[in-house]
Amino acid sequence: MGMILGWKVDKICLYPYGGVIKFNEDINRKLIEEIMILIMGPITQLIYLFFGNFIFRSAIFVQYNLAILFFNLLPIYPLDGGKILNLLLNYFFSFRMSYYLSIVTSFIFSFLLIFISLREKYTFNLIFMFLIVISKIFEELRKRKYYFNKFILERYLNNYHFQHLKTISSIKKMMRDKRHIIKNHNTYYTEKEYLRKLYGRK
Repeated sequence: MGMILGWKVDKICLYPYGGVIKFNEDINRKLIEEIMILIMGPITQLIYLFFGNFIFRSAIFVQYNLAILFFNLLPIYPLDGGKILNLLLNYFFSFRMSYYLSIVTSFIFSFLLIFISLREKYTFNLIFMFLIVISKIFEELRKRKYYFNKFILERYLNNYHFQHLKTISSIKKMMRDKRHIIKNHNTYYTEKEYLRKLYGRK
């Protein structure tokens, strides 16, 4: 799906809970494109499960792949479920707020699942996997300023054509898939005008 939409693959990372594809693309690509790419992960897993079960006829095979599918759909970043949640939040909240809400949700679900795992005496491997995920959440949290600055800088350097217009009072409230009018001290600026002023360019 990424190739169909013309996205550039940077690298593929393999973790105990599955693989993660890193794309070398603008943050400001259309939300619907990113959602289409993300949902292809679970869809591919279901297709693999269907044909694999047809070949192997194994209950263990089905249980194992359903467990991976369920785990990957948890609303925890950087799992697909967490990324899909983040994209859906971007339809209603600013880029910055959506990111924070995704991180907070990820921490809550991760620690809750670790607590349940300990209480139900699940295997150490499952707890270890959640600890790895938590470390990735902290890594994403440390990158929050980088992502926001990249988001803003892309808007400054590139000419995007978004249909919907929104008036905001600060660049911290800028949203994906929208162009903005920014109100500052009773003066209205287009997005480009305000960013040129911010970066000291005429």
